[in-house]
Amino acid sequence: MRGANKSWLRNVIVAVDQLGNAIAGGNPDATISARCGYFSRVTETRFRRYWRFLERVINYTLMPVDGPDHCYQSYLWDRAEKHEEGSDYMRAILGIIVILICVPMGLLIRLYVMVFPGARWKKERK
Repeated sequence: MRGANKSWLRNVIVAVDQLGNAIAGGNPDATISARCGYFSRVTETRFRRYWRFLERVINYTLMPVDGPDHCYQSYLWDRAEKHEEGSDYMRAILGIIVILICVPMGLLIRLYVMVFPGARWKKERK
């Protein structure tokens, strides 16, 4: 049952992430992380610095549990999806969502890995 709970929680987190992306003018089938990974690394855009800033915030937030390159890995996972940059207004909404979610989530994640060290990301060895 423990594995089922993890799967359920992961699915809910991804669904909420996709909802946030849709609210901010992105593809509802893609996550915020994948969108940031795509626009900061894959395609040319005049807003590249904006996307790289969001990518750094998200990567820093999730680093203790998902490693140093979360957004680009999310893009690779979602690369079949179409990514939409959105209007200036939608990018502003996205920035607000990322900051409001990542700051408290980053603190909670760091506290979580202090209490449960086994949850910390470990580099895979080849």
